[in-house]
Amino acid sequence: MKKNIRYFLLSFLILMTANAHAESCCADDSCCNEDSFCPDETNFYAKFFGGANFLQSVTVTENKSKYQTGYVVAGSVGYQWCYGLALEGEYAYRRNAIRKIDFFGEGCSKHGHFQTSSYMANLLWNVPLSSWECTCWNIRPFIGAGIGYDFQQMHSSNCRIDFHQKWRHFSWQIMTGLAYPVFCNTEITLEYKFHQGGSHFNNHAVGVGLVYKFGL
Repeated sequence: MKKNIRYFLLSFLILMTANAHAESCCADDSCCNEDSFCPDETNFYAKFFGGANFLQSVTVTENKSKYQTGYVVAGSVGYQWCYGLALEGEYAYRRNAIRKIDFFGEGCSKHGHFQTSSYMANLLWNVPLSSWECTCWNIRPFIGAGIGYDFQQMHSSNCRIDFHQKWRHFSWQIMTGLAYPVFCNTEITLEYKFHQGGSHFNNHAVGVGLVYKFGL
């Protein structure tokens, strides 16, 4: 028990030290600074995102399909300009297991999955709370939107049917989230993304991201 308490206190001390370091590093560009959202010339960043993906039930020409909760992983590289604007390129992979498919009213459970590979260009805006009323904020909200292209694939079997299908669609998405600095050049994010690939496939994703800024 004493050993566990010592480990807990040591972890808590490390976390508090890291947070204090992040606040001291970023204090100059988060309070009363007109240039707080004007980064330097090398403000590139890389980001990793992962979380749960919820694919809505789909109905296409009397064929209905339902999906289990799946997952999404994504990576992006971007550049941030003045006023919190950022442009990034993103690759994302989504996969959901199939719960049930009805072919023309005949219900049958299926074994299979639906997966998507997305290539997106996103425009983000980090809301400049620190520039309003001269208040220091550690948590930074952001919103964004993107357009791109999806490569989709469905595979299912059982119930006397073996089904394979591929699609290619224009896609778009919107997103929002909160970013919190862990170190001066590293942030963690909590995000929600709505992604539509084609006219029938709507994805809702909730997850956590890790951002590394090269320019700080």
